[in-house]
Order: sequence, then C-alpha cells, then structure tokens
Amino acid sequence: MRDRLAQVVKSRFFRDTATLQVASAINQASQFASTVVLAYLLGARGQGAFVVAIALQGLLHFLINTGVVPATISQIAAAHVRGNHEKTAGWIAFVAKSGLVFGLGVLVVGWFALPWFGERFYDSREVGVWALILCLEPLFDLPRTVAAVAFQGTRRMRALAQVENGDEVVRFFLVVLGAAITGSPLGAVIGAVVAAIFGSILALELYAGARHDGGPPLPGAREIVRRMREVPLWRGMRLGIRVGLLKNGTALFLNIFPRLIIAKVVGTEWVSYFHIAQRIVQLATIPMPAVARTALPALAELAGKKDWIGLRRLFNRVTLLTGFALTLLLALALTAIPLVVGAIFPADYAEPVFAFALILAIGYVPYGFAAAVDSFYIATNRVKAWIWLTALGAAITIPLNFVLVVSVKWTGAAWGLALYQSWVLVHVGYIYWLMYRSKNGVFGGPTPTDVEDARVLEAAAIDVAGRQAGTRE
Repeated sequence: MRDRLAQVVKSRFFRDTATLQVASAINQASQFASTVVLAYLLGARGQGAFVVAIALQGLLHFLINTGVVPATISQIAAAHVRGNHEKTAGWIAFVAKSGLVFGLGVLVVGWFALPWFGERFYDSREVGVWALILCLEPLFDLPRTVAAVAFQGTRRMRALAQVENGDEVVRFFLVVLGAAITGSPLGAVIGAVVAAIFGSILALELYAGARHDGGPPLPGAREIVRRMREVPLWRGMRLGIRVGLLKNGTALFLNIFPRLIIAKVVGTEWVSYFHIAQRIVQLATIPMPAVARTALPALAELAGKKDWIGLRRLFNRVTLLTGFALTLLLALALTAIPLVVGAIFPADYAEPVFAFALILAIGYVPYGFAAAVDSFYIATNRVKAWIWLTALGAAITIPLNFVLVVSVKWTGAAWGLALYQSWVLVHVGYIYWLMYRSKNGVFGGPTPTDVEDARVLEAAAIDVAGRQAGTRE
C-alpha cells in the first residue's frame, strides 16, 4: 500500500495536478476576495449589476463561440506524445485563428444586441453597454488563451499556473481599483478589460521562455501567424462544435442562466447573494479544475497509446478521489458559511447567501464525481454519446427547471441548477458500463488521432520547406 502511494505521489499526473491545485486555490481565493471587496464598494445592487453584465457578455460569447479549446488541447497532447511538431503547431495556430474570428463576431453582434437586451429585459441600457465593453476582453485575452492551450496540451503545468495566477492577480487589483475610483460597476468593467491586456503580455513572456525550456517544441509567434493565414478553419471546427455544444451548454446552465433569471425575477441584489453563495460553494471545488485539466492530456496520451487498462485505472482514481474529497469539503463549507458570511459581508447578505449555498451544495456533490467525464469523452472519441446523453438530460431537466423557477420565486433557479448538475451521475454510470463490459477495456476502436475528427487538419499538412500544417469576476 505504501509503495503504491509513493508511486502515485511520484507520478507526473500527481505533480501536474498538485501544481494546478495550488494555482486554482490562489485564483479562487483572489476571486472570493474581490467578491467581498466589491460587496462593500458597490453594494448588493451595484455588485449584482456587474455580475449581470458579465453574464450577458458570457451569454453572447457561449452562444457564438465553440469548444475549440478543450478539443484542441486533446489534439495537441496526442500530437506531441508522438513527436509530431507539425500537427502541434497547426492546432495552436487553429485555436489562435478561431479565437480571433469568434472574438470579432461576439463584438459585432454585441454592438447591436447587448444594449437593446439590457434595456428590454432589465430596464437598464447601461447594463447592456457594460456587457458590450466586456466583449473586448476575449480579443485582448487571445494571446493568453493561446499560450495556456499550448502549455496545457504539452503538459507544461507550471507555466500554465504562472499565466493564470499572474492574470488573476492583475485582474483583482484593476477591478477593485476601477470600482473604488468610480464607485460604479463601470469602473470594475474597465478594470477587467485592461487586466486582459496585462495578462496577455505576461503570457507572451512566459511562452517565449517555454520555447527554450527543453520540453516539447512550440512554434514561435511568427510561425503561428503564418500558419493562421492558411489554417482550414471550418474543417477544423467539426470536433470543436460538437464539444462546444456540451461545454458551452454546461457553462450557460451553471453560470449564465441562473444569474440572468434571478435578475429578471427578483432583482439584481439577489444576483449578488446567489453569486456569493456559488463562490463560497465553489471554494470546495478547488480540486476539480486542476484534476480535470490534468486528466485531459493524460487520458489523451493513454488513448493515443491504446493503453485502455491504464486509462480505466486513471479514470477510476480521478473519479473516486475527487468525488469523496469534494463531498467532505462541501460539508465543511456549509458549516462555516454562517460564521464567514456574517463576519466579512454586510449584514443583509448572511441569510439569503446561506439559503442559496445549501441548495447549491446538493447539486455539487454528484458533480464532484464527474471531474474526468469531459476528458474521457474527448480522449476516447465518444463525443457523440456525450451529445446524446446531454441532449436527453436537457430534455428532462430544462422543463423541470422552468417549473421550479415559476413556482419557487426566490430559490427556484438554484433548485434547477442543483437538478441540472445531478444529471452528471448518468454520464458517470454510462462510462463505467462502457469500461467494465469487457475485461480488456472496451475501447479497442479508433482514438481521436486515428479518425477524421483528429485528421481535420491533416489534409493541409505541409512540411517546413514550403508547406504548412493546417489545422471572470
């Protein structure tokens, strides 16, 4: 037992997870601290308006953008483990070009839609204008996004952690500074946009250093720009669109829709209470992002090697450890919430925040056992099954969500979110059935690197001589 534990601790997966765990903890702490400070600077109504502006921008972003980032990470991981620099560089150029195209698309649509939407649904054109300003953030943030994808795909987790922590620290200070100077959500919005510029500058510096760290080769900025001109964007979107339907759908239901519904039904101050409750509960989920993001390239590498037994073993370990750990952390968080909220937030926050947190915790318990679900589907090319099961879940939970919102005015959106998150147990059950229906590991079929989804850029592959591989509050 001790030897096995020592092997786990010494494994690269454990080291990568620990690195991202620390980085995630720092980010969560910074985000929670900014939530506390903004509660005093802006008040419940002003803070709620800021959160609604972020949600409106996020709604437009997730409706237009696609899931190219997780899809690209899995392909970079599979390419670099085989030593294929051409495909690695092609996929990095692909995510850069797609991010630029969709970022511009979000900005153009937002110009016409967001101010009108804010005025029509929330009697506040101002909120829509703030959301429009936030549409600049993904464009300014593009270099950081590209660097983060390259780092995660090639398993440079220390560099990834440095990028994200540096970006978050700058964001905290500029958002708080903007709110303090203006006394308005507008200052916080401007601070968030300016922070994206500084985050990208930091990412470019770290990326330049990573190209000479002795790890897997990374393309230079000039090579990325050169490849962007010829990368077959729409051919490379097939896997991204399918993954995006799922990843974006999750983001919409977890973070966007509840805030917009609460703002419409009961007011922006209740958005603040919900937002803070979710922040506190999410402190217990700190292990989840680090484990999930480490699991994606790790599972993709095992799938690329066709090591199905190893893949099954890794999925088991990730699922059970994170699930039980999150359950324990949620119990501790709920115990501490009355004391913490009463001590550090304004007096009117305590009761509604605890009510929301108690409901949300019910949904986060099953969610804790799904840390590797998304990564499993992508790494084993089971995206189609992922889509069908998610569509079935949507068909069942969305009507029930509507009933809950209508019949339970104050907390209906939170109950609906808990119901939506509980559907992940169906995904976990399907994956275990899939893995254990055969003693030898069941996948035996093609992996993402063997099928068309992973070859979407291969038709445009060209050699170096003259051809190019195509490919926050």
